[in-house]
Parts: sequence; structure tokens; C-alpha cells
Amino acid sequence: MDKMAVQQAIGILSMQFPISWEKIANKPELVTSDDLDQRLSLIGQLTSPDGTAWVPSIDNDGKVIWQKKEAAE
Repeated sequence: MDKMAVQQAIGILSMQFPISWEKIANKPELVTSDDLDQRLSLIGQLTSPDGTAWVPSIDNDGKVIWQKKEAAE
């Protein structure tokens, strides 16, 4: 089956079985830009029991080291 036949088949199926976003169950939540920035900043971060945040980095020898994250002012 060539590429055009596949695209035509997808087009026909899409017309036969239209999907409405509102009817989809278990859809992902939409996030704002600010929320996304906050989530991305937390990736790769550990928090110790006392609340101190630690971020990984790689030293000159290629070893992963954990450094205390300074509080944003």
C-alpha cells in the first residue's frame, strides 16, 4: 500500500468516525506557560527531608554531583 492510499484511508476513517475532544475520557490536563515553566524547573531536582533542594550537575571528571540549590530571590 503506498503513502497516498494510506492517507486516503485515514481521511475516510476520519469522516466515518469523527472524534470530538470533549468526548474523550482521561484526556491530559492543559497547563499554562507559567505552570509548565514551574514543572520543568522541578525536573531533575531532589528535596531532602529538611526541605533543602538539590540539583544534579556533572563535574570535570564526568561524575554526577549534587549541589545545594540556592533560593530564588
